[in-house]
Amino acid sequence: MSKNLDTMYRLIDSSRRKDFDAFLDCLTDDIEYYWHMGTKPLVGKEKMRKFLNNYTASYEQTQWEVKNYAENGDLLLAEGLEVIHDKKYDRMINQPFMQAFEFRDGKIAKLRDYYEASNLKPPVDATPKAS
Repeated sequence: MSKNLDTMYRLIDSSRRKDFDAFLDCLTDDIEYYWHMGTKPLVGKEKMRKFLNNYTASYEQTQWEVKNYAENGDLLLAEGLEVIHDKKYDRMINQPFMQAFEFRDGKIAKLRDYYEASNLKPPVDATPKAS
């Protein structure tokens, strides 16, 4: 297994364990995270930590599975499926994804997520789960 692939799997494992410190340790200090195309990237570990806190308040990722990957130098492309529990609407979302990881010195310097954003929209006629 390549060093970059190993880092990606460490990132996934730390996400499963909800270990944000281990997750952030896989990233460069100046990480650029493009979580949604057309939106400005999050830059830096502190912004990434805030994003992780906000994300986990609304969603619980129950599966993050890489099905295919391709690697060329410091670029790693990963395709797979994540399953997310939408806490607000108490529903499960099957979310196919494509991710592009760019590495520098063994850490992730840029991460771009490509996914079907409409899957995350509230269901038609949905009522939020009672708290």
